[in-house]
Formats: sequence, C-alpha cells, structure tokens
Amino acid sequence: MTLGNLTIDPPIVLAPMAGVTSMPFRLLCRRAGAGLVCSEMVSANAIAHGSRKTDDLLVSCPGERPLSVQVFGADPSLVAAAAQYCESAGADAIDINMGCPVRKVVRIGAGAALAADPDRAVACARETVRAIKAPVTVKMRSGRVCGDESYLDLARRLADVGLAAIALHARAASQEYRAQADWSAISRLVEVLPIPVVGNGGVLAAEDVSRMMRETGCAAVMIGRGALGDPFIFRRAAHLLAGRPAPSTPPAWRLAVALWHAQTLVLQLGERAGIRHMRSQVGWYSKGLPGSTQFRRAASHLTTLRELADAILGLAEATPAP
Repeated sequence: MTLGNLTIDPPIVLAPMAGVTSMPFRLLCRRAGAGLVCSEMVSANAIAHGSRKTDDLLVSCPGERPLSVQVFGADPSLVAAAAQYCESAGADAIDINMGCPVRKVVRIGAGAALAADPDRAVACARETVRAIKAPVTVKMRSGRVCGDESYLDLARRLADVGLAAIALHARAASQEYRAQADWSAISRLVEVLPIPVVGNGGVLAAEDVSRMMRETGCAAVMIGRGALGDPFIFRRAAHLLAGRPAPSTPPAWRLAVALWHAQTLVLQLGERAGIRHMRSQVGWYSKGLPGSTQFRRAASHLTTLRELADAILGLAEATPAP
C-alpha cells in the first residue's frame, strides 16, 4: 500500500492506542514487522497551548519510521496547525481521529462527534491536506449507531478533499469495543472509495490479517489490541501474507521484549514515570504463562526497574521451555 510517497510494506499497521503506543512500543512493533506505526492521539488544542506533556508524546526515533501521528480536535484551523507542528517534529503522515468514542474527546466535538457534523469533519480534513506536505489519513467508525451507514457518504466526501487513505474501525461508535466487529462495513467502504481503505477491528491473531484482506478487499490491516504484549503478531502476519508458515513466538521472547520495553521507557521518561507507565502493560506480556496472575498482581505495586526486572526474570525461570 502507498500513502503519498510512503510505501507501507508489509501492509500491516499498528493502531494508535492511548497510553500504549509510545515510542518504545512503536519501535518494538516496527522491528517485529509492522509496515507503519502510529502514535497515540495528541490534542490539537494542547499543541496550540504549548503543552509539554503533548511534546513528550511526539518523541520519536529514526528506527520506527515511517511514523504516523494521530491528531484530534474539532476546530479545522487548529487541527491543521497541529498537523504542521507534528510534521515539523518528524511525522511522516498525519491521521485525524474521527472515531474515538471516549467522552472527554466527544464532548469537545472531536473524535466520533465529527461523524455527526460532517461539514466540520470535511473542513478538518481539507484544511489539514492544504497545510502539510505529508499524506493525511482519517480513522473513523462504521456509523454512530448500528445500522447507520452515513459513514459511507462522509468517507466519500473526505476522499474528495485529498486524503491518502481512510482507516475504518468496523464497529459503531455506540458499541465502543464491546461488540464483534462487522467486517462487511469495511467491504462496503472499499466498494465506494477510490483511495485505499485500512481495515480495523477484531484483529486478534495473525491469521485475522490475511482473512480480513481476503474477505473485505482492504489495502491494509490495522492491529490494535492484538499487539498488546505480543508485537511479534506483525512478524507472524507478514509471513502468512507472503505465503510462508508463521514462525512461533517462544514465551521467553515475549518476556525479553517486556524487559527491553521497561528499560527503554525508563530511559525515555525516568524511572518513576517509566515504571508507572509499564505497570499497565507488563501484564499483557505474561498472558497465558504459568504464574501470570501472581506476576500481574505483584507487578502492579513495583516502583523500580530492578524490582520489575527481577519479577520478569523470575517468571521467565518458572516458564517451561517450548
């Protein structure tokens, strides 16, 4: 898949996830085989106000590129200005969030609320495309409620202002993440758009990537929760797309990556903030391993890198070799 002058190969994308897709995790997924990684969403309003916390979210490194930065906001001029700022900070592409159903995003008219205000949504996309050289994409939901197909008309209007691609999360905004994703919504969007469609929703295993592409005709697949604690899902999915058997992922690899992830977060954020950030993620790496419940319980109270490293190494020693 191509986005402007970017080639996304393999056509597998790490989804933007709040509190998750920091630079260390993006780098892990890129090294594991993701063709494109995306930052967690950043606020256009916060950028306009010079937020230092938002600047921290924009920290990147060359090894994770190509990098897309996701922006959310409701004011077209502020969204466009934020896109310019992110481009100058190193973003290779800009994604506009038009699908987040979280209340604090929706109440300012951003995220999924833009689907209820299509003229404003189109204005946000149009002004951003005009403001930057990098390709612009949009991530949206398949309607506000089940059965609402207004997303098709909105997507057509968005494509007309020069978007490079549209990513569709195949759940309505009202469903949040609870219901089963309806991939037929992706198929319908592929049929009506002249630009690439990236499918998203319900991709929890490597096999789901090739199945989604086969069933919907989408140009690429975006993985979110399926990558939590398992960045190697991109490697397995890329092998399957190439017609090769998916390589196995030994439990020891996941735990080694968990330790690297923690170390890199500490280097980036400092020990206190890095370990606090990692506590919410380290449990995913232990999923399914003997003693994982006790490990997660203990890890939630750790405060130093040494403590966390000892806990990870202890779990690794107790994990049988494959």
